[in-house]
Amino acid sequence: MISNRKYLQPAERKALRFGLILSLLLAIVSGLAWGDDAYSLKPTSPRASAHFPQSLVNALSPQGFRVYGNISGVETLICEIFWARNISAQEAAPASTNLLYGTLKPGTLIGVIHFLIIERYVRDYRSQMLKPGYYTMRYAAMPEGANASDLDFVLLSATSADPNPAQVPALDELVRRARLASRNRRPLMMSLAEIDKDQPFPSLTTDEEGTSVLQIKLPVKPAKSTRPGPPREFPLALTVVTSIPEDLGD
Repeated sequence: MISNRKYLQPAERKALRFGLILSLLLAIVSGLAWGDDAYSLKPTSPRASAHFPQSLVNALSPQGFRVYGNISGVETLICEIFWARNISAQEAAPASTNLLYGTLKPGTLIGVIHFLIIERYVRDYRSQMLKPGYYTMRYAAMPEGANASDLDFVLLSATSADPNPAQVPALDELVRRARLASRNRRPLMMSLAEIDKDQPFPSLTTDEEGTSVLQIKLPVKPAKSTRPGPPREFPLALTVVTSIPEDLGD
């Protein structure tokens, strides 16, 4: 077969070369953006500060994590996550079949998250800006999506508004605090995801679209009637970074 390439005009050859180079660059950038090394974990410990009260630090595990991302080729600290020493879980099955974590008691303190840069976080094709600062993470089932069914979230409150870990706020109060944190009608919250049984604990995994999920096991606070034995662990997965759809309907 005779190639038609030699019959192309100079302008057509230039356009063809440009198209091939552009396609190659896009493939390389896509691989770099959402490859296995897009995000990484490093250990850290909670330390009290003016915006991170000692009362909260005492309720947290001494082992936390820093999440780093590759931004413009530079390893950048996105956030720190400190988990609760133990959580309260119910034995009863969840009332809603849509819930993954319905055995968690509403308002349970999951941990504290510290954002160091502004992060755009997308849920239901609408985004929120997670601004730098310390926030408590408390479990809540919230209506979301087209059919407004209850789904699993952690509601975020500024640590200044939630300094007492033992006090479990009512849902209305949690929503009020989360709206104050977001500074609009949509409460500030992050999604809980389904556990990936093929991944270890702890682990941070990123899919091909750029959504990154951190999964861990948290100790369950034993009930008073429970017989002595090894502590029960509760697997939990938090969506730390979300992809940004091109047709985002903000």
